[in-house]
Amino acid sequence: MEKSGNRRLFLPAFLIMLFWQMPFLLALYPAPGMNDTLFMMENPLYAGVQFPWLYSLVYGYGSLAGKQIFGTREPVIFLLAVAQLMLYAYGLTKIVFRIKESVGKRAAAGLYIFFTFLPIIGNYGMAAVRDGLFSLSLTGWMLLMIKKEWEKRDYVYLALLSLGMMLLRNNGVYIAVLLIFASSFYRKQWKKGAVILIFCALASILPGQIILTHHNWKPLFQESMAIPLQQMGRVLVMEGSRSEETVNFMNHLLPEEKWKKDYSPATVDFVKWDDRFRRNELNEEKGKFLLAWADTGLRNPRIYLEGWMTETYALWNLDPLEHGVQSRFGWALSDENTRNMQPSDNDMLALGDFPMPFKVKAFLGNYTYSGSRFLGSGLCLWMTLFFCLLFYCDGKSRYIPAALPLLANTMTLLASTPASAVFRYSFAYVLGLPLLLILFLVRNENGKSNCLN
Repeated sequence: MEKSGNRRLFLPAFLIMLFWQMPFLLALYPAPGMNDTLFMMENPLYAGVQFPWLYSLVYGYGSLAGKQIFGTREPVIFLLAVAQLMLYAYGLTKIVFRIKESVGKRAAAGLYIFFTFLPIIGNYGMAAVRDGLFSLSLTGWMLLMIKKEWEKRDYVYLALLSLGMMLLRNNGVYIAVLLIFASSFYRKQWKKGAVILIFCALASILPGQIILTHHNWKPLFQESMAIPLQQMGRVLVMEGSRSEETVNFMNHLLPEEKWKKDYSPATVDFVKWDDRFRRNELNEEKGKFLLAWADTGLRNPRIYLEGWMTETYALWNLDPLEHGVQSRFGWALSDENTRNMQPSDNDMLALGDFPMPFKVKAFLGNYTYSGSRFLGSGLCLWMTLFFCLLFYCDGKSRYIPAALPLLANTMTLLASTPASAVFRYSFAYVLGLPLLLILFLVRNENGKSNCLN
C-alpha cells in the first residue's frame, strides 16, 4: 500500500521540481554555461583532449545540427538543457522517495523542499555544465555505500552511477575505484561490483581514446599535472634550488620571466593556458618532466609543500562561503553572448534572448544567479568529517561509508586540482550534506532503526 502511494506521488513531485526551474531557464535562454561549454560546442571532437568525450559530442554536434536546421544553435542547446534538467530532477526525486521509504515522510519532505527551492541546486540542474549530473551520481553512490547487501537493482544503479561519474568528469574513474575498494572491506559481494566497474571504465574511456587516436591527438598531460606544475613554478618564483637541466627544461616549456609573471599561488591555470606554454612538448616529454619534478622536490621539500597548500587551500580551509569562482552560472549561451565570450564571463550574469518582459527576466535571472551561494568547500569537508565522527560516537558507524563519495571526490581534487577555489568541483557537498544530517538526526518514524537496507 505504501509503495503504491509512493508511485502516485512520484510523478507530481518530479513535475513540480522540474517546472519550478523552467522560468529561470527561460530567463537565461537557451541555457547558462561557461567557456568550457562553448569550447565543446565549437570543437566536439578535439575537446576530448581535455574533457570526457560524451558531453563534448552531444553539445558539439547538437550545436552544429541546430545551426543547420534552425540557423542558430539556441533551440538545440535549450532542448539539451531541458533534457538534462529532467534527468537531474528525476534523480533528486528518486533520492527523496528512497529517504521517504527508509527513514520517514518528514525527513523526505524537508529534503524535497531543500532540493527544489534552494537556488544553487536548480542553477546546476539547468546549466550546460557537467557538474550537476556528476554530483547527482556521487549522491546516489552515498545511498549505495550504506547498503549491507546489494540486490539486482542496486547493481543496475551501480552501473548507471559509475557511468555518470566516468562520462562527466576525468576523476570519475578514480573515485569509482576508491569506492569499490573501500566497500570491499565491509561487503562480501564485491567481485560483481568490480566487474561492472571495469566494463563501465572501458565504456567511458575507449570511445574517447579511439577518437583521439584516429585524429592523432593526445590527452593534455597538463590537466593531470596541475599541482606538479604549480610546485615547480613556486620553486622558480621563490628562487629555490634547481638543476641546470630542470632550469633549461622549464624555460623551454615557458620562458622564465613569463612563468614568473603568470604565477599565482591559488591556481596554475594562468601558466598552463598561457599561449606560449608548450603543452604539446610536455605531452611528448612526460618522463622528463616527472624526473625534473621529483628531483626539484627532493631539493625543495618545504617549497613543494607550500605549493601544494596554496594550490589546494580552498578545499580544506574554513572560509564560511565559497569564493564565487565558477560557483554559479548566469551567462546565457545565446548567439550574441557567445560571440566574444571570455573566461572571466563565467562568473558574470548575462540574460538570454527569450521574449519576456525585461523586468521579469531580470528578476528571474538575478534570483537564480545571486541566490546560488553556499558554504566554502573546505568548511564542507570538515563538516563531512565531523559527521563521520558523530556517526562513530553515536553508534552509527554503519553510516560512515555514506560520506566516502564526498571524501573520495575531494581526495582526487587534493591530488590534482587546477584551481581549488572553483566550487563546481565540490558541488556534491550541496546535495550530500543534507543526507548525512538526516542519517544522524532522524529515526525511522515507524520505530525501526534508521537503516537504508
